[in-house]
This record gives sequence, structure tokens and C-alpha cells, in this order.
Amino acid sequence: MRTSPVTVTGGTIVGVHAEGLKTYLGIPFAAPPVGDLRWRAPQPVVPWDGIKEATSFSPACAQTAVWLNETKSEDGLYLNVWAPEDAENLPVIVWIHGGGYYGGSGKYSCDNLARRGAVIVSMNYRLGVLGFFSHPELTAESPHHASGNQALQDQIAALHWVQHNITTFGGDPGSVTIMGQSSGGESVAILIASPLAKGLFHRAISQSGNDFLPINTDDYIRFDQQAAAEATGLSYAESLGANSLADLRKMSVESLHAAFFSPRTVVDGYVLHDDLTTTYRNHHQNDVPLLAGWNAEEGKDLTQEINGIDDLTPSQVQELVKRLLGREPSAALLAAYPGIIAATPERAVIDQLMNDWWGWRIAYWAGLQAKYGRSKSYLYFFAHQPAEPLVPCSYGGGAGHGAEVPYVFYNLKSDPRPWTAKDHQLATQLADTWLHFARTGTPNGPALAAWPAYDGSHPTVLRIGNEAELKAHPLPDFTLFATQRE
Repeated sequence: MRTSPVTVTGGTIVGVHAEGLKTYLGIPFAAPPVGDLRWRAPQPVVPWDGIKEATSFSPACAQTAVWLNETKSEDGLYLNVWAPEDAENLPVIVWIHGGGYYGGSGKYSCDNLARRGAVIVSMNYRLGVLGFFSHPELTAESPHHASGNQALQDQIAALHWVQHNITTFGGDPGSVTIMGQSSGGESVAILIASPLAKGLFHRAISQSGNDFLPINTDDYIRFDQQAAAEATGLSYAESLGANSLADLRKMSVESLHAAFFSPRTVVDGYVLHDDLTTTYRNHHQNDVPLLAGWNAEEGKDLTQEINGIDDLTPSQVQELVKRLLGREPSAALLAAYPGIIAATPERAVIDQLMNDWWGWRIAYWAGLQAKYGRSKSYLYFFAHQPAEPLVPCSYGGGAGHGAEVPYVFYNLKSDPRPWTAKDHQLATQLADTWLHFARTGTPNGPALAAWPAYDGSHPTVLRIGNEAELKAHPLPDFTLFATQRE
């Protein structure tokens, strides 16, 4: 059945009321970023007359991801809300989807987590070249003289929408948790670093959020400055035969996607002022409690995305390792991962190195919060091995990239596998722990596992898995990766 009409920014909507839950899908939170608004900062919602049916998901934002089987459109800035029917002053969780900043959507099944006592919001945001394009003309037309972080501005616009509207759905605008996985988890780090997001959220959860995390070590920076981003944009435009921003805005989305573009966050002096390390050292982060972690077998999925990984020569593998570390690998690291640059590089060892490097960067981030923040950070390591899917999937399975997501959302039934009683118990525990953190800023509560605040040591990492799983996947020696001098 339909809900009673409610008023939000732009007009009146109705959703669906079923099984104790009110669901509102496809709510616009900004104007369609098309035509002359392509690549501009998100603009105010276009008001509508009458009652809008918010009963189905909007198209996903236009993207190059072929693995997403959804309708896609450049007009994609919409969000979704799930709220228990009698919600009143409940904590709010804003879910930011992953997909490498080039794919994905906010079309998630958030019903079960909402029923456990929270208002859940998911969003779309611009992706790929539409979400991270920088160009001198774009910078010049910006009142802030910045360009290149359109996707992040979309996320911030959605958080403003939450502040202005979430009480309508029974949510507490003073208790907002941002939560994301993969590039969505990386977005959490960016929002913590962005002055534009100050006051828009109060807690943060990042699951495997690392891909281009703007961490600065003594010799390694992995983000673009404004000038470098503009140069990349000019080269991209040239590859399409476009002589101006106006030419690019006249092109179809399909034409834009015909040329390769690698989305990267930009230190533009507006959305982002500094890399994450500098931000923390200067105490400029949005200082909120942080829950972050990674999975034991991310590496086999992540290396799969490297073209020709199984055919790399020893010198190419050595270059890959150097690119990951930002320096030549130390003798200690080579000893810890024998076979990565051998005459015949071992794929399994490369996978493990990738996984441990991934984990180190997340632990490094949690350590920054522990050292420079007033709020505490909590770090987890997910080593549990779910049952194999009934239908083979492209990713590696096991405790791979995204393996924890159905547990956190208490959503095992949506994934057809021979789940065990242990799986259901773990899903209950993780969903309740994440929700308790969203309510209180700590994952510790009655009937929940004791979880110490992270202090940089292994004993303060919550390891999730049975004895055999944890023995098969020990925590890495993070000192093998670190180069920064704190």
C-alpha cells in the first residue's frame, strides 16, 4: 500500500508501506546534471507539482561499468529512504555505494537493516568522467576556482538533503552515520577530510575503502593537484577532438565514454584542501568516531582487475610492487613475500601482498584518527569464509572484496548460498554492532563482542572469524609497508 503523502525539498511524495517499513525510492536531491549543468556543482532540486510517486528506483548514474545490469542515465541524482513505520528520532545511516568511482548505484536492499532500528538512505552520485572531470574552463567558471570533484559534491549535496528532510521520515539529523564500501568507503575518508562536509555527519564507517585513498607518506602521494587534473582533462578532451568545454557538453554520454578516463579525486582547494595525512596532522579533519576494516582475501579480487596479471614478467611485477609501495621494495618485504619478483612470479603471493598493502593503508588511516583525533577509531579484519555461491561469480569468493556486506545489511537471503547457522549468527552480530556504533559512536554494547579502540597494535584489531580462518589469514606486519615519520 502507499504511504501518506510527505513533503520534502521540491514537493510532495508518496512511497510504499509494507511489513512494518516505509520505503521511498527515486527522490531527487539535485537538479539533473545535464546540458549546461554537466560537470557543474549539483544545483537545487527542480520543484514539481502534485504528488510524485517515489515507489521505484531511479536509473543508475551514467557509467562504463558493464557488470551493472541496470538502466543508466546522466539524469541520475536521486536517493532512497527506508524507515520503520513508527520511526521517531532514529539514527540515520547514509550508504555510499562502491564501484571504483566508475560504476555502481544506490540500488541496495536496505530493508532488513532499517527494520532493526535505523533510517537508511542510499544515493547515486556521478561516476567516471562525469564525476571527476577537471578542465581549465571548468575551473574558471567555478565561483570557487575548482573543478574535478563533482561526485564528492553530489555526496555532500545528498547529506545536506538529509539534514533538511530526514526528520520527516523519523530520522535524527543530529545522529547521521556515513557508511560505504570500496570506493564508497574511500568516499567516507574524503568526506572526513573535506571542510564542506563539516557538521553533516557524526560517525563514519568504511568497509574496504582504500582504492585511491589520499594518504601521503614521505615519498608517496596518490591524488591529483588541480593543475595536474586540468592537464589530464585537456588531454582527454583532445583525444575526443573537443576544442572547448562547450564542445564537450554537446557530446553524448556514449561519445564521452568512448575515450578512456581514470577517475581520481582532486586536491582542488575547495572540496579538498590537503591529503589525508596533512589534514589529520593539522587537526583539520571532521573529527568523528571511525569504524573501518578490510577483508582477508581482498587481494585475489583486486589483482584480478589488473590487465594481464597472470602474464606479467618479473620486471613488470617488480614495477607493480614499486607502484603500490611508492618506492623500491625493502629487503624485509621481499623476504616476507618470497616469489613476487622471482623468475616465475607467484600469483598467490602477489594476491597476498596486495591484500596486506590494502589493509595497511586502512590501518594507517585508523591510526591517524587514534593519534590526532579526539574521537576513537575501531579497526576490524574480516576473515570469515562464507559458503560458496550457488551460481559462480566473477570475483574470487571466500573473504574477498565485499564479502562482509550481506552480513552488515542482515541480508543473507538475497544471496542464494547454503548459509549456515554460524552465518546467520554472524549477520545478526555484525548488523547489531554496526547499528550500535551508529547510535552511540562505539561498537561496544550489551551482548556484543568487546572491541577495543585502535591504538596501532594488533591486539586492538577485532578479528572476525573462527580459529582456523584466523590462523589461515594472520594479520600482516604493517611495518613492512610504512615509510612515514610520525
